[in-house]
Amino acid sequence: MRIALVFFILAAFGCTQNTQKIANKDILQVNDHSMTTKEFAHRLARRLKDLDALAAKDPQTVIKAKEEIVNAFVTQSIILDWARFQKIDVTDSDLDAEVKKIRSSYPDDLSFRKVLAQEKISFSEWREGLRFSLIEKSVFKKIDEQIEEPSAQQIKSFYEENKDDFKKKDRIQIRQIVVDEESKAELIKSELKKGDFAELAKKFSVAPESKAGGLVGWIEKGAVDFFDPLFSLGQGQTSNIFKSPFGYHIARVEKKSPASAIPLEEARASIVRRLKAQKEQALYLALMDRLVRGAKVLKDNDLINSIRVDTTMDNE
Repeated sequence: MRIALVFFILAAFGCTQNTQKIANKDILQVNDHSMTTKEFAHRLARRLKDLDALAAKDPQTVIKAKEEIVNAFVTQSIILDWARFQKIDVTDSDLDAEVKKIRSSYPDDLSFRKVLAQEKISFSEWREGLRFSLIEKSVFKKIDEQIEEPSAQQIKSFYEENKDDFKKKDRIQIRQIVVDEESKAELIKSELKKGDFAELAKKFSVAPESKAGGLVGWIEKGAVDFFDPLFSLGQGQTSNIFKSPFGYHIARVEKKSPASAIPLEEARASIVRRLKAQKEQALYLALMDRLVRGAKVLKDNDLINSIRVDTTMDNE
């Protein structure tokens, strides 16, 4: 039997006959967009549903969740208004095509509906959320159109100022044989004196790369702790037997590549992406700041503060 937590969001207004009226009252307004108390409570429940009872009822957790809901609604509202001003829209046919694409990634419609049920979101609500995501993508695309390609000097300056980001660590290319018992590894170690490493890997190794003669490929120093001692071996040398959570290993170093700096030309594409991302972020934040300053935002703080979280145990 699984014990689940069910969250009830209640407006603390004593008088039961006013419950429906309160539920349908606008708790948030941004220009011509509004959110009712019921919708606010629903979003709060969804934000807290994965927490345990103690965390969900923690006052600071609830305050933070409420602030996040308010901020997200303000941001979404002003983005929609700006998109409308820029004549950015998502047609029903485009939306239906995206819905179809996402649903096709599930085995069947029942699986898709179960995911929505687990997230406590209706199909229509999910569909409108998807519409906003597509509009938001178009907004970012519109912002991107304002971004000029970084100049050669900007790219060079970024490279010089962030040299530590453009370094390759020591790397080795290895083959390995992995078995489940140390005694087997000892026998194979003896066979290696006269046998071919790749053929023995194909024959005895239980690792996935056995079909490729045990060729693991390139490994950076520090990436896998139990491979780090192999960096002290010379090219062509074979290790002693060593143990890992996967079994008993014998490894041979095929090639070595010392640490080196990535040349500017090789790093150029990455630098351009990073510089454009920085400019996009700056333009987006400046736009949001300007739109928020010009928006008409009304909050019923008393009503928001009155919403409390109660929890109950539900046996499934």
